[in-house]
Amino acid sequence: MTKVKSAHFVVVPLAMWGHLRPLLHLSLNLLSLHPHLHLTILVTPSTAPRVESELKSTSFAHIYTKSTSASGTSTPISGTGPGTTTHHTSLAEQQEEDKAIVDRLQIITCICISPEFHLPDEWTPETMAQEGIDYAKTLPSFIKALMSRRHRFDGTRNKFEDIPLNFMIYDCFQTFIPDVMKGVISEIQMPSIPLIGFVPSDAAASYHTFAKEENGGSFAKMQRHVDEDIAKGRDVLEAYGEHGFKTEGRVKTIPGLPPKFDYEWWPNFATIPMPPQAFMSVVPSVQAVNDGATKGLICPTSADLEPEAVKALEKELGKRIYMVGPQFPDAIWAGEHPGRKAKNDDDERVFAFLDKMGKKYGPDSVIYVRITLLSWIAQVPQELLDELKDDENCCVVKFAPQWEVVNHEATGYFLSHCGSNSTAEAMLAELPMVCMPFAADQGEFTSMLSEIYKVAIDLKQVKTFSKPEFNKLYDGTTVVGTEEAIKAELKETWEKIRGPEGKAMRQRMKELKAVVKQSWESGRSKRDMVALGTCFE
Repeated sequence: MTKVKSAHFVVVPLAMWGHLRPLLHLSLNLLSLHPHLHLTILVTPSTAPRVESELKSTSFAHIYTKSTSASGTSTPISGTGPGTTTHHTSLAEQQEEDKAIVDRLQIITCICISPEFHLPDEWTPETMAQEGIDYAKTLPSFIKALMSRRHRFDGTRNKFEDIPLNFMIYDCFQTFIPDVMKGVISEIQMPSIPLIGFVPSDAAASYHTFAKEENGGSFAKMQRHVDEDIAKGRDVLEAYGEHGFKTEGRVKTIPGLPPKFDYEWWPNFATIPMPPQAFMSVVPSVQAVNDGATKGLICPTSADLEPEAVKALEKELGKRIYMVGPQFPDAIWAGEHPGRKAKNDDDERVFAFLDKMGKKYGPDSVIYVRITLLSWIAQVPQELLDELKDDENCCVVKFAPQWEVVNHEATGYFLSHCGSNSTAEAMLAELPMVCMPFAADQGEFTSMLSEIYKVAIDLKQVKTFSKPEFNKLYDGTTVVGTEEAIKAELKETWEKIRGPEGKAMRQRMKELKAVVKQSWESGRSKRDMVALGTCFE
């Protein structure tokens, strides 16, 4: 009888929910798929309550339930399709499987213990920035404790002190991680462990972000210009402010997507009041991803939707690319609709509104609008809120229970900035989309959805570029950008999406969902999830 060796991995997330949530789901799915794995998540004080709340949601009820399978059964761990294998469960493995998933999980809040540190009464951009600095300063001591298998550190018990740390998954925008790990390894004189980067994006956007400058990489170009300016004596923040997401009006082609002018890939970035400190924190991610200590990159999207981009990214980085697919609990993949459990008054308002609209106008009658990119920086104008508050056909809340909303029968369409999470949820809910991308990876997702697969409509008259002369799109459209032009485009969009074209889009989205689901169950997404859980072997 072969004894299964327990393994342990640590996750270092970014304190932004759009990054942390898919990484949390990925981590729990790895625990579900690999009974020998144990997980430590190192979170910040601001995100700890939200992580705890997410774990208590009905979608994760399974993590508290012990396995009831019989010893000696054969369990498929890498799918049921071609090229997959069947794993025969030993007694030792069964003992691990009999644990509840939550028994193989520990969440540790990394609190800076300096005398100056205190938890703020309210989280603001300034306090979030300070928390990030404190987290970076504190993290090495926690990693060192995990690597050294200490019993306790900073008052926290290490549940897995008997299990050596085998690998780390870190958000690529925690750009200091490769250097931190090298320092820790050198100090404690232990062998290094594989670092696997995580980026909540698709392969096309990852290529655009992390490729070499000569191959179209945007961050490498920004970093070169910044370094040149600093070498000439320019202030660091001034340099990042000048070159962060700067465009020149040149044509840029990203693998698998139609050509566009470079400014089209970040079509509303000029509307975001991004401080130079933000550029300074994210642009060096290109160095972290290309660091030799980073052995692979995880994208929570499906390779089946962008094979050309995946192939180009693998060739460009020369690393294993884990295209693990969208990350959701098994219940969601199984098609189970979420329960109606309101967590607060806003949730109650949303559910009541959707029920009312469904009775008043029928199914597919509500347009769900969510634009969440850096909403803590760019606030919703109060005059807009005042204008909408008395409209009985409108419901405005700060946060909506999105999965419940997109699956409500009254919801028919989704207007989104097209981040990776919203795109994945729209796909699984089979909702046609209206796209209003801003920056980051949203231009790439929008292009794939609207131009490649025809399941979305890209709003063009709302695009706001950095220079007045940037008013032409590569497809020949002139961006007028007036209120009249925007209203005319919106009117045309709603007419299209509520007619035969919208029905065709809904059918195509259903077909995309089938492709993504098949990959999750028995295709590349499943194979890459299996490989990720054994990346240290």
